Amino acid sequence: MTSPRDPIDDWLATDVAPLSPPPGSLAHIRQRARRRKTRQATFAAAGCAVILAAGIATPQLISALREPGHHSPPIAIGSTAPSVRHTQGRNTPTPEASKHTQIRQHTHLSTTTSGTLPPPNFQVTSVTFAGNGSGGVVGAVIGQAGTPGHCATKFCTSLAGTSTYGSSWYGVSAPLEPGPSGSLGVSQLRFANMSDGWAYGPALSETSNGGWPWHREDTYGQRVIDLEAAPTRAFAVFGTCSGTGLNYATGCTSYSLWTSLPGTRTWTQVSVPAADQQMLSTSSAAPLLVISGDSTGYLLTPSGEVLSGPATAAGGRWTAVGAASCKPASAATSGQAAQLAAGPKLVLACDTASSGGRFAAVIYTSANGATWQQAGSVVMKGTPTSLASAVSGQVVLATTAGIEYSADGGKSWRSASFTGAHPAGGFSYVGMTDKDQGVAVPEDLTLGEVYVTSDGGKIWQPSPITG
Repeated sequence: MTSPRDPIDDWLATDVAPLSPPPGSLAHIRQRARRRKTRQATFAAAGCAVILAAGIATPQLISALREPGHHSPPIAIGSTAPSVRHTQGRNTPTPEASKHTQIRQHTHLSTTTSGTLPPPNFQVTSVTFAGNGSGGVVGAVIGQAGTPGHCATKFCTSLAGTSTYGSSWYGVSAPLEPGPSGSLGVSQLRFANMSDGWAYGPALSETSNGGWPWHREDTYGQRVIDLEAAPTRAFAVFGTCSGTGLNYATGCTSYSLWTSLPGTRTWTQVSVPAADQQMLSTSSAAPLLVISGDSTGYLLTPSGEVLSGPATAAGGRWTAVGAASCKPASAATSGQAAQLAAGPKLVLACDTASSGGRFAAVIYTSANGATWQQAGSVVMKGTPTSLASAVSGQVVLATTAGIEYSADGGKSWRSASFTGAHPAGGFSYVGMTDKDQGVAVPEDLTLGEVYVTSDGGKIWQPSPITG
């Protein structure tokens, strides 16, 4: 007699398709990514300490935290879905790759590998690189991953690391936090070195061990809009905002500058001129924060004033040093009137007119933020989204149509080339680690990859977030 088939077996044998995010979510994510300032590359004494970034949203490999009252073993069960069918993007896992039955918890950034694979369906929203102590760099990404409802924890916030500049990736423990929604969740990632890092936007979590454990930090009822880190000191822009859902950085009425030492969990307000203690913004235009040479920080305020101060462990007061040639745009716009990067010099891109589907930006440079000189201008097909510079003369500009680069400080420009398919929608972020290596985040999150260059921005190739 044939035994009746167990209905649970029938259910387990059925392919499970990942749930799509709510309608319009990815568009909101990328709109906010365009409004965010450009991140710059900085260099540590022990190698390159690069602070790069991009977009929003979040999900997870394996959390570095244990839920309250839950004592998890060193090995945790991974996705419960026996297989995954995913039709969008190029990072589609095979059924075998999606059947992770065991994934290690408590994994860290490493100069080799953490020993576990990244989760499938990784939608990158932010990227960061830090010096590995031997003249090289180690990178990490944060983003949505796995299958909603079948992640290793109740949230799908995920991290992945690379010690090969994107040739391969491994899993890293992520904070036990949701994606950004109003005043909750994290969406951005920054590491000052191999150990000390922060996941933020709008909430804030800190790790002093390269990925585990993560600790929630007090933001005093405010939202973290931006964060940059030198090897010995971090700075963050806190905002008083009322935006809901993914638009957590909108409806902001004022901003303030805060600082913390890596390895600690306390933030204190930076001493700045009285008029800038609470930077008012009637249009919700956010300040732009960069760090130059691991030693000096700069803040372009909503009014266009430039503040500067020490980014060393000793810290100190920030002062007003001058005014920029343009100022940040309202968070309600799809682009930014100003984009700021810090290499050996400060580089400022000021959006100008658009006509016939082409856009123009004027490039300015400054040695100290006090005076600015026009370097040149660039005309491009897409809207400017991000600016980067790591060495003298280098300027790289991401747009919604591609990437433009200049080797003479912004005087003349050329369009970059791509191996493989050119990503539709262009890029939301670009950053350069040094004169040769750089990374860019595509506008289309479903691609499951970042793009990397090894020739200073001339040619870019995709790097899927897989093992």
